[in-house]
Amino acid sequence: MRKCKTCHVTILDPTMVCPLCHSVLETDETEGEQKENKPGMYPDVKETSRILSFVVKLYTFLAIVAEAALIAINYFTYRGIWWSAISGIAILYFYITLRYSIQKNSGYLRTILIQMAGAVLLAVAVDVIVGYRGWSVNYVFPSAILLMDLAIVILMLVNAQYWQSYILLELLTLLLSLLALILWWTGVIGNPAVALSAAAVSGVLFAGTLIFGDRRAKNELKRRFHM
Repeated sequence: MRKCKTCHVTILDPTMVCPLCHSVLETDETEGEQKENKPGMYPDVKETSRILSFVVKLYTFLAIVAEAALIAINYFTYRGIWWSAISGIAILYFYITLRYSIQKNSGYLRTILIQMAGAVLLAVAVDVIVGYRGWSVNYVFPSAILLMDLAIVILMLVNAQYWQSYILLELLTLLLSLLALILWWTGVIGNPAVALSAAAVSGVLFAGTLIFGDRRAKNELKRRFHM
């Protein structure tokens, strides 16, 4: 075993420097023990990565086969709706989830954005395929913004010490809520109730962060936008 005189900890891994302070370690082992090939104490990241890569490849293969079969069934039993397109979009959504949210181990912020964006696009696609009724833009899109606002509040409470790191995400939800209002003004959104609620919640959340966050909030914005 090796010990770090600076951190006063014992290091079990066969390393020559301390993983905390990077100081050279001192040994208290015999010559024979030093030559032992001890296994690492850290998880095998490469093995986990290989397993996830295999799972993604397996899912991709099965998804292609399944979607091809569904398209064939839909073609021979066509009744006015290409429902196989819906299944294809759903399969694609789960692939994106598996590929970019799980395998790549994206941060929770990026994962939230990917999942929300994928869910909204899936809803819009289904709405169009079954005969556009507008429920995807009237309700699903602004509801996703409200869910993102809720997620931001929860993350700020859980990670209160670094709450200012979520300001950029707040700004994004505010811009998305403004987009929802633009869609209402242009007539794309017919029922503005949820869109107005999303804009109000996003605006209040962002304004509250700036007011109560004061200097920390402003410094975070300056740091993000290099002002």
